[in-house]
Amino acid sequence: MANKNLQTVITRTAAQIFVVTFVAGLAITVAMGKLSRKPKTQTSTVRITERGYEPITLKLRRGVAARVTFLRTTDHTCAKEIVLADFNIRRALPLNQRVTVSFTPQQKGTFTFICGMNMMRGQLIVQ
Repeated sequence: MANKNLQTVITRTAAQIFVVTFVAGLAITVAMGKLSRKPKTQTSTVRITERGYEPITLKLRRGVAARVTFLRTTDHTCAKEIVLADFNIRRALPLNQRVTVSFTPQQKGTFTFICGMNMMRGQLIVQ
């Protein structure tokens, strides 16, 4: 009788260890999957001030949809329009209104964004 009780205790303990190990492994796997997922859309904001584009350089990932928002906060600039020629984008930048452009960079490299007069320049670095 004592052997049977001991076997039952050992079996239950082994089952509990298995369940705890399985649940912990599953939780770690789920957490790592969430951490390693890349966002489906990358976003950035560029402010146009009296000093120019802020920031002047953006880093983007190749093959990931991008949404870049431009906000012109001054009237003392020639940047009243944004041009991303490599992506066929040209948009007016009304004062104090957010203008978002969406595109997916397909090639690695350095691309420029400029004002409508081609005087102010910024860079998109696609990695």
